[in-house]
Amino acid sequence: MGEAGERIAARFLTDHGLDVVAHNVELRRGELDLLAVDGDVRVVIEVRTVTGQGDPIDAVGPAKRRRVRALAGRIGATRVDFLGVRIGPEDVLVHWVPGCG
Repeated sequence: MGEAGERIAARFLTDHGLDVVAHNVELRRGELDLLAVDGDVRVVIEVRTVTGQGDPIDAVGPAKRRRVRALAGRIGATRVDFLGVRIGPEDVLVHWVPGCG
């Protein structure tokens, strides 16, 4: 499910003007889902995918946000976005929160 959500997220971000330059960036202490460029800003995007009800952004707690920010800083990203993908039986909803990291 995560791969499908990341593909949906990458397409959504591209449609909104970002250039997605890497998927699943492996670092010593973790992994970053997507790396993009928005103008001259390097952006890390944490993607959460769920099925059924609820907002996937709610699944990204404070500890996860801190960890993603720390990893983003290690690769020179100055912005962290969170993007939730909810895949339902009849639709797909995307909730993008830019710069909340």
